[in-house]
Amino acid sequence: MIWQLAGVLGVHPDPFTLRELYEMAQSRQKQDWQHTSNLMALLANLLTFNRSHTFKAADFDPFAQSQSSSVIPLDTDDAMALLKRTFVPNPGSPGIQRKPSL
Repeated sequence: MIWQLAGVLGVHPDPFTLRELYEMAQSRQKQDWQHTSNLMALLANLLTFNRSHTFKAADFDPFAQSQSSSVIPLDTDDAMALLKRTFVPNPGSPGIQRKPSL
């Protein structure tokens, strides 16, 4: 793995630890994706027929932080109802039948 990371970075691995090589490779990938996503956004904006929507580099960058949260807010009552529906068996539903202990 050390040699693979050094190969991605184009450096000799001797003076670096695995953690340093990993962090350097992550930074290199982020920088490469920033460059690539800028080019992709430029091409998409040049070649699109729908001028009402413009593309941003973040639309193509897997490392970009999304501005909108994908977490659905639940209040306490909704959360408790969801947990009960998931984990508490209904009395009439067929579930695991327990054998009486002797």
